[in-house]
Amino acid sequence: MEYSQKKIKELVAENYVFASVLYYLGIDYYEYEEDTLQKVCSCKGLQVQQVINELERIRTNEEIANLKLLSFPIDLVISYLKHTHFIFIKKDLPFLVKLVNQLKTKNPVFLPIQQEIKDVFPLFVEDFVHHIYEEEDTLFQHILQLKKIDEKKLNPSSFFYQHANFSMQKFAIEHEVHDDEMKGIRFLMDQYPMEQHTELNTKVLFSELERFEEKLKVHAKIENEVLFPKALMLEKQVRRKFESVIRNN
Repeated sequence: MEYSQKKIKELVAENYVFASVLYYLGIDYYEYEEDTLQKVCSCKGLQVQQVINELERIRTNEEIANLKLLSFPIDLVISYLKHTHFIFIKKDLPFLVKLVNQLKTKNPVFLPIQQEIKDVFPLFVEDFVHHIYEEEDTLFQHILQLKKIDEKKLNPSSFFYQHANFSMQKFAIEHEVHDDEMKGIRFLMDQYPMEQHTELNTKVLFSELERFEEKLKVHAKIENEVLFPKALMLEKQVRRKFESVIRNN
């Protein structure tokens, strides 16, 4: 049966990632589970073939690309990381919040775990968003200012005076310690392994949480293995130039 004639619940059961694709196109799958894709597209004013194209594209491109960022200048690395932050906050997290809010199990075994997820996830989102904005306002801004000094676009004297207590190495170490931000949620998920009879909404949520966790791991790896080595090298280079100027004056 082609996609257009399949019910939404059949499409999502076939590939849980389809739920997020439909969400980004304006379709909350759980509100249209019994309707065909053709019918939903007609209701939403969407071209069914364009939706099918998006579903097929995600099927063939689910793996996160192994980006070769080591050769990129540090400001482009930061631009990439900021873009992923934007995707996390504006696309991934809102969809996950909706899935958590829609979680309504009929399985008494899952009820306590469901409630814990509903209690814990908002706290995770709050901490995660705070971490992202703090990183952008503190770390990214510090690195970009170092780059301006290196390019002779910023006075190094006032900068090092204002940031005398900032340690790039300390920030890098603390960042690596806090990489596993989903540890608590992962623990809850592990208490309820997926089985054939598990409800579709639970399967979709757990699948999306796992995908998000993988994205976070890739993101953290880029920061730890690309951003911080470049930033530490830049900081050392700028300090060396600054100290050389002071000695020569």
